Amino acid sequence: MEELKTQDVSLREYYVGVDLGGTKMLAALISGDGNIIAKEEIPTLAQQGEAAVLDRLGSLIEGLLATAPGGRGVLRGIGVATAGTLDTANGVVTFATNLGWRDVAVAAVLTDRFGCAVRLENDATAAAVGEWLAGAGEGAPDCVFVTISTGIGGGIISGGRLIAGTNHNAGELGHISIDGNGPLCPCGNVGCLELYASGTAIGRRGADYVRRAGEGAAGALVRLAGGDPNRVDARLVAAAAAEGDAAASGILREAGRALGIGLVSILHLLNPQVVILGGGASHIGEPLLGPMREIVEERCLPSIRGPVRFAASALGSSAGAVGAALLMSQSR
Repeated sequence: MEELKTQDVSLREYYVGVDLGGTKMLAALISGDGNIIAKEEIPTLAQQGEAAVLDRLGSLIEGLLATAPGGRGVLRGIGVATAGTLDTANGVVTFATNLGWRDVAVAAVLTDRFGCAVRLENDATAAAVGEWLAGAGEGAPDCVFVTISTGIGGGIISGGRLIAGTNHNAGELGHISIDGNGPLCPCGNVGCLELYASGTAIGRRGADYVRRAGEGAAGALVRLAGGDPNRVDARLVAAAAAEGDAAASGILREAGRALGIGLVSILHLLNPQVVILGGGASHIGEPLLGPMREIVEERCLPSIRGPVRFAASALGSSAGAVGAALLMSQSR
């Protein structure tokens, strides 16, 4: 278990924030002012079923509470951030493909075990709140968090308030259409941003290139993949681009330009002070983000573009857990 700020353990109130994903779950013990006291990440093992996953989550939380003076007695609430379709009012995951869940009463299970309030929230929304209150957007009343990962998601803070939407699904930035004649997205829309600029999209384009080029072709992308398109993901494309591979660099440039096109619409709609970029694919850096900024510079209204600051996520993989805990603390 990673202990980060042991000097804060004298504080009297604590919250637990959880980022529950299909591959891993991260839980953090958070003080009321947003400091991380301790955190731990373990595999989700979703294939074992919902009861086993929630039991493992409960044990993870108990381990964190053991680091706080007073144990369970200092726990004031649990916030859980996760993907999928959520009934946030009742704390139910109604459908989550990454977990294979339907109608799972997460809040009720954790409330029964820990005897405290539990709040369920969309993972990208929670990450936006974490970055806004305790990360790269701290002090900015108007900011947008964009996560570039398997898909593209986001969260919106406007006028110092979280914009959650009618059923807490606001911020589906990956499903802004940037091509009205583009391919069909599983969401039902066409030409969605995440079909062009997500980590999945980058990996898919890289795999297509390796497939077309053949095993004996020159270049770092084919070599790093061993000629096998099934080995290609966004990380491998980025590694090939870092070696100067023209094909990989071109793939990242096109993805970055697509991201910029989507961001221009987001900026025109929301007029934020800060755009925070998170998620694994954001770590690719300039080969992806340079073309993004070029498009924003070319196409965004100067009066909207001028005040915007682009920032990397300050909380990294902990953003969702921190945000979930802070949302829980503010809802009491």
